Formats: sequence, C-alpha cells, structure tokens
Amino acid sequence: MNRIGGKSNSGEGGEDPIRWEVVSDATDDGKSELFPYLSGMKNGDVCTSRIKQVASGRFGVTPHFLMNAEQLEIKIAQGAKPGEGGQLPGQKVSPYIAGLR
Repeated sequence: MNRIGGKSNSGEGGEDPIRWEVVSDATDDGKSELFPYLSGMKNGDVCTSRIKQVASGRFGVTPHFLMNAEQLEIKIAQGAKPGEGGQLPGQKVSPYIAGLR
C-alpha cells in the first residue's frame, strides 16, 4: 500500500512498532522473517499505516507513534457502543494485543 502511495489507517487499537522498521530481509519471493504474515515485500518497504488514529484515553499514544504518521485522525466524540463501553472483550486479549493497547 505504501509503495503505491496509498494510505492505511492504524485504527484505535494502535500499531506494532515493528511496522515502523524498514524491510531489509525480503527474499526473491516477497517474504520477510520480520513480517511473516505479509507477502509481496521488497527491501526498502515500510509496513506502517500512514494514518494514525488517536482517541481520547487511548494507551500507547507515544511521541514515537505520532512521529510515524503522515496524517492523524483524532476522534473527539464517538458514540458509546451499547453493552460494550468501548472495551475489548477479555477473550480477544492475547499478550500481543495487550502490549499494543
């Protein structure tokens, strides 16, 4: 997406800081040990979301997170989700997700 000039959005859940790293281990078939879940990688690619979403009270919003954005989407007023309260259900929280949030 970044290579063609497109912009993806990080969403409120944050973004793994590893995605801010420049790909330097891409193989001829487009694979990378750093990003095993992606394909079509080339050395020099960056996997970050260019748009960073920031909501009130969101953990993980650091200067480093903001500096890796081209565009910020700031959520000022968001309607509550009935019965959810904006919280992630416990069964969805893995150690990886907990570290990002």
